[in-house]
Amino acid sequence: MLLDNFFGFEIPSAESPLHQEIGPILPDIYPSLTSSLDSFLSAHPRTLYFTIGTVVVTTPQNIAVILKSFLELIDQDVIDGVIWATVKTDTSELLSLNNSNIPMSVILNNSHPHIHITKYAPQFAILSHDNTKLFLSHGGVSSCHESMYNAKPMLILPIMGDQPGNDEKLKMAGMALSLSKTDLDVNDIVSKVKRLLDEKSFKKNAERLQFLAKVNSKRKYRGADLIEVVLNTAKHEGIEEENGGFKIDNEILLRDWITPDSRMGYIRGNYLDVYGVAFTLSLALSGGFIYALFKIIKLFYIRNRNSQRSIKSKRE
Repeated sequence: MLLDNFFGFEIPSAESPLHQEIGPILPDIYPSLTSSLDSFLSAHPRTLYFTIGTVVVTTPQNIAVILKSFLELIDQDVIDGVIWATVKTDTSELLSLNNSNIPMSVILNNSHPHIHITKYAPQFAILSHDNTKLFLSHGGVSSCHESMYNAKPMLILPIMGDQPGNDEKLKMAGMALSLSKTDLDVNDIVSKVKRLLDEKSFKKNAERLQFLAKVNSKRKYRGADLIEVVLNTAKHEGIEEENGGFKIDNEILLRDWITPDSRMGYIRGNYLDVYGVAFTLSLALSGGFIYALFKIIKLFYIRNRNSQRSIKSKRE
């Protein structure tokens, strides 16, 4: 099994040789910035990038809270720009919300000077830009990998699937904070954005994970090598069928990666027989030692008692 993950992001655990981590798997070439995005980023040195991916959605009410938070952050000069990749967000529903505090039509028409909206965005190019300082994301694994690769602290709004788990792992790693999809609050968002930008530990931990992500991203080529090894082994070990294919016994095909304990049964594979013998010998030796000690003490006691009797009889 080839796993698109790596220790540093994934929680450390003992793995079978049949489980090979080859992540993060990232393309060698990414789409570049459009001219409009390039101009926007160049003019906004403290940009926050916001998207919740291509699969999940959240409520219009949550989007309204997030937009209000952006306006508050811009007013307080915490950030000076926002790029929002709407993807699957139904912006038409946002216009129906009665909220006088948010110039919704101005934002959605891309007329706001500090908020740039695009349907789809070259995410890696945005995250790799020096003027992108923070990533507000749903916490999908690809987004997490790209954010780590580019050392961008994250504010995560997990919605479903593996996202809550990814959120917890990045919080433990010290490069992210999280939001609740059921209890979004403007003040909470503003406070956490300030922490992520002001506290140096978040950027420092993001740079630590960046090194791990870059080193481990080279392992995707090992993944191709492992596939080639299996195919080559199948050619030599398999039984050729009439249609030109090969009939394979996985225990033969993968024997170089199958650990001996899987062929020994539960008792031998977990050394229970060895532990049992060692325990029995220890018990026997301990019992023998205690018995010998008891006999020695008894012998001295008897000798001492006989000696006392002998002295007493002589006196009489």
